[in-house]
Amino acid sequence: DITVKDLVRPYPTNPNFSVQDGTQISRGVEAEIIASPVRGFNVVAGFTYNDSEMNKADEDVQGRRPATAMSPYTANLWMSYQLYQGKLQGLGFGFGGNYASDNLILNSVFYNEFTLPAYTVLNAAVFYDHEKFRIGLKADNMTNEHYWIGYTTMTPQKLRSFTASLSIKF
Repeated sequence: DITVKDLVRPYPTNPNFSVQDGTQISRGVEAEIIASPVRGFNVVAGFTYNDSEMNKADEDVQGRRPATAMSPYTANLWMSYQLYQGKLQGLGFGFGGNYASDNLILNSVFYNEFTLPAYTVLNAAVFYDHEKFRIGLKADNMTNEHYWIGYTTMTPQKLRSFTASLSIKF
């Protein structure tokens, strides 16, 4: 529950001036779980909700969600498992992704509304972790999702990509 006071906003009777008395109210929750329920299995998961509103503002945005507030709902998950016994000891796999709900990047009476659509991006990895080195292959955005992020802007993100890595340990 956060209230930001003294935001700069246009002066109501003269648009050539500004006044520093605006208010934005945000209420929400953020939760994160980091767990290793069994040897070799790791989970990182998160969720956020943010309800944000311009409480004292220019009539153009009064009572609206600020264009700078990002998506109201986001979530992330990454799970990985690594074998610790047998001939395949050191072999591991990972899977997870990110979600963001619709994001209003324009939200005013004058400019109307423009919303970036919700997206879900899925990623996966396979690796071999040895005492002296680590080899990995990662696939990002496996479904080749066309998506954008924005903070009053519209920025396209990478389509499907693959990354190989080699680490030497000494």
